Amino acid sequence: MVRTSVLLGSLVAARMLGEQGASDSGVVLRSSTTLVQVRVIAENSKGAVTDLRREDFEVLSDRKPQPLTLFTIESGAEPRAAQSDSAKPSSDARTDPGYALLVLDWLNTDPVDRIMAQDNLVALLKKFEPRQRVGLYLPSTKPRLLLDFTTDRDLLLDAIQAAGEEPIEAGDDPAPGQFDARYGGKSGPPNIEMQLFFWNKKVVDTLHTFEAIAEHLAHVPGRKSLIWVSAGFPMVVDGTVVPGAKAGEIVYGHDLDRMLSKLNASDVAVYSVDPRGLKATGSRGFTGTLQELASRTGGTAFYDRNDLDEGIRLAFEDTRLVYVLGFHVPEGVAPGIHDIRVRVKRPGVKLRYRDTYSR
Repeated sequence: MVRTSVLLGSLVAARMLGEQGASDSGVVLRSSTTLVQVRVIAENSKGAVTDLRREDFEVLSDRKPQPLTLFTIESGAEPRAAQSDSAKPSSDARTDPGYALLVLDWLNTDPVDRIMAQDNLVALLKKFEPRQRVGLYLPSTKPRLLLDFTTDRDLLLDAIQAAGEEPIEAGDDPAPGQFDARYGGKSGPPNIEMQLFFWNKKVVDTLHTFEAIAEHLAHVPGRKSLIWVSAGFPMVVDGTVVPGAKAGEIVYGHDLDRMLSKLNASDVAVYSVDPRGLKATGSRGFTGTLQELASRTGGTAFYDRNDLDEGIRLAFEDTRLVYVLGFHVPEGVAPGIHDIRVRVKRPGVKLRYRDTYSR
């Protein structure tokens, strides 16, 4: 069972901050169970596209065009240069309306790559200060929130350094081949069933952690960025993961869809950042999962590159301009998960957005 009660309590403050911000703007937002809001980021070969209009978009639900009943643009501020080590942001400093949850996935990342991720994060935050309120979460065997949403760079740095001091868990062992069925240690080789149990526990714990995060972030207003620093996990555990296992031994397609629908319902975009970098040999990773979570929630996946800090910086800056499209759920739609597709009439423009909504 994933323990997340601390996350629920800590996010109450974030919800209050968001409600206060909405009140200060003079705009009263009222939710409707029949209105589906889709936040869209538009890009071309030169970067963000900022001049699209309502008539440029078309939204489809289950492949059927829907009339747009809402069109607004959310524009964030430029990132701040980092303050000196002794300075802190002023209390009246303006921030973006959004939130970013930095998830250091030590559960699916080898110890050497954890150190690399920590060092890159510290280096980045000494020269760059996100405009969003940022929280820090650690999904390990005992997942927990290490830092509530804050704009204090020094607190964030301290929390990242504390995360790097977390003990190695029972399932971690950088020695090659320990979970290979052919391993011949003193205690004898782990059999296929033991290896399948090990991988199943890691994947299930990760999926449950993401679901818990999604449920609690549903109370935080607006689009949320989830920056997932991880080597990923397998969507199918078979002979490619555990030598000797049957084809399609354990398939997580349904579980993954359920988890992604919860992230989408909570307006959470995943930005996957692979800390392994460019390595001829090294730790194991699953970039397909990194891409899947990012593409289906409207985020991006950053992998096969050595500049880890650049990937995280780009994730923080990705919400500077967001188009918000809305349509009402068509009459007679059955309860369940439904597809969303967004098209743009301007050539050369690529869109990123969540691909489902729940009825």
